[in-house]
Formats: sequence, structure tokens, C-alpha cells
Amino acid sequence: MSTLLLLGTGGGDFPALDDPTNDTGNLPRVRQLGGRCLRHAAAAVLQPDILIDFYSDRQLTQFGVKAETIRHLLITHGHFDHFQPLAIMEVASRLAQPLEVYGNEMVGQALEFAATYRWDGELGKFSVRQTDSNIRFHLIEPGAGERAVGDAVVTPVLANHCIDKPMMIADQRALNYVLERDGKTVFYGLDSSYTLPRTLDVLRKFTFDVAVFDATFGDLDIDPAGSGHHNFRMLRETIAEFGDLGLITDDTTVLASHMSLAHVAPHDDIVEELAREGIVLAYDGMTIDF
Repeated sequence: MSTLLLLGTGGGDFPALDDPTNDTGNLPRVRQLGGRCLRHAAAAVLQPDILIDFYSDRQLTQFGVKAETIRHLLITHGHFDHFQPLAIMEVASRLAQPLEVYGNEMVGQALEFAATYRWDGELGKFSVRQTDSNIRFHLIEPGAGERAVGDAVVTPVLANHCIDKPMMIADQRALNYVLERDGKTVFYGLDSSYTLPRTLDVLRKFTFDVAVFDATFGDLDIDPAGSGHHNFRMLRETIAEFGDLGLITDDTTVLASHMSLAHVAPHDDIVEELAREGIVLAYDGMTIDF
């Protein structure tokens, strides 16, 4: 049996929880309800040793994950709520062995820069950092096929994110991941709008036991041309597309995650409605055994 622990299920506005002056949208009710309605930076652990994305060790501590058990860190992309080089370096410095980090070119460059320089705010300039980062970076690219990550097999695919669609400019190649271990298969598809056609071509060979999808904007009406995320309408279309292709079946656990605290109704208000559609509404600390 495998276990996926969802450490965080929030969108990029999760820091608003710590700003009592911010009462945008659903935030007041989120704070009132508390519990599963409180969402922090999106991250997950394929237990025991593969972490996906890292903002801070707050949720590792909260949900009893010891940092020394983590051997591998998969980064989806370089946006702040998924990737914090200094926080990653701090955790890695406490490990007995190097932390194996996998990500796109931007992630590798950022880690190298953070390991080389230190910012001095008082002087307003950089100095050279003298410490070893204790990180081994592995460039992982969509289209390069599967690779071993510990005792799992990971296939990176290109996410529909970080792209200026009208201008056709991709700031970086954001990744979704397929993870295979012990005969079970997980799709981790956060921070993506409608799935790219060539990504679907890669995914056709899989049938997922667990599929985690982006649901950032809930019922808010958004323009796909200007967003690298789903709302609930787009999520339903993507789930249907995956179903038509046989990527998910009635036996697949389908989860909605990465939800804006301001724009998505609190967990307690919508969990039953989504469950009737076969969608499991994720929350921080949720464990999925499969």
C-alpha cells in the first residue's frame, strides 16, 4: 500500500491567512470555520521519502513528517508558493546526506545562485556565501521520459502554466508529475489549466489510482487565456477528458486541490457537493491510501 500525504492545498493567496486586515472574499468565513478550511502552500509527500514542492517546514512539523526521512524533492515550478531556495537549503543543511532536488532549468539556476550568494540588505548588495548547500540538483524535463527517483519511477510532463498564451511566451516549463511505485500510479497535476495535447499523448499509457487536479478558482468565472489554473467548470471538463481517454476510472481517487482562500468557498461549504460528483475536496493533512 502507498500513501500520499497532502501537506498543503492552498493557492498562492494563502499568506492572507496571517494578515488579519485582509478580509477579501471568503477569508472571513474561512477564519471563522477554521479546521480543514485553513489552507497553506501546496505540497505533498509520497511517503516516506518523496516530497513535492516546498515553501517552508511549517507543514512538515504540523503533520509529523521528519525532515530526515525526505530523500527526494520534486519541484513543479519556480513560483514562490511552490519553491523557496533558502528554505530548501536550510532543511538540506540538517540532513545527513545530500537532498536530491529535481526540477526545471529555472529551479536549478535559482538553487545555484542561492548557494553562491547571500543578500546583505543593509549594504544593498550581494556577498559570497561560504557554506555547502548539501543539495544535488537534477534537471528534469518534459519529453525526456521516465526516471528513477529512489524506488519510484517519475515521468515529468509539461503543465499549462507560466505561459503568456496570446504572446506564446513560456516564462519557464512548469511540470506535472506521474509517480509510480509498488504497482500504483499517481498524477500530480497542480498549477495547470487545460491539459496540453502533447502532455495528454504522454499520459495515455497510464491509468491513475490517484489524480490530483488544480482547482484554484472554484466557481469564479475566469478566462483560460489569462490563467494557468482551473476553475470548477474547467476542472470538470478536464476530468471528463481524462475519463474519456481511460486515464481515470471509477476506481480512481480524484482530488481537487490548490484552492484560493479568497475565491473558493470554504471546504465545509462545498465538500459534500463535490463528493456527489465523485470529486474529493482535498485539505491540509489529508492522507490517501491506495
